[in-house]
Amino acid sequence: MLWDLHCSWCTTDLILAEWKTVDTDALVRSGLFVVSLSDAEVLELFRISTGHKRIKPVDLSLFIHATTRKDCIVLTGDRRLRALCEGAGIPVHGVLWILDLIHDRRLLSRQELVKALQAMIARGNYLPDPDCRERVSQWELEE
Repeated sequence: MLWDLHCSWCTTDLILAEWKTVDTDALVRSGLFVVSLSDAEVLELFRISTGHKRIKPVDLSLFIHATTRKDCIVLTGDRRLRALCEGAGIPVHGVLWILDLIHDRRLLSRQELVKALQAMIARGNYLPDPDCRERVSQWELEE
């Protein structure tokens, strides 16, 4: 589904190594780009991690990668990483943004989107309740 959005999807090798319940090989075969931080970027990661102790260094790797690339959008559900990116002028979004793209491009029916969102919530994904309710209401009204 992500590939149908015609975006380039990229993550750092540090993030990929953390994904234990995901078939990362299949994602890479499907087109996920995996980047490694340069030595200088790793040093920068260690430097800034001391000032951002509540953001995991692995997550900070996304911030470091995005700071040197103008075409990057950081996707995260971590509010601290989101705030850091916003403060640095890096575009940042979450899973609801992806669902909005899927909706706008009509890649799933509204019913499928509602089911997908409800499944994410049922699995314990934290998503802002007012935003979720707003989308469900909007999608149900469009039927």
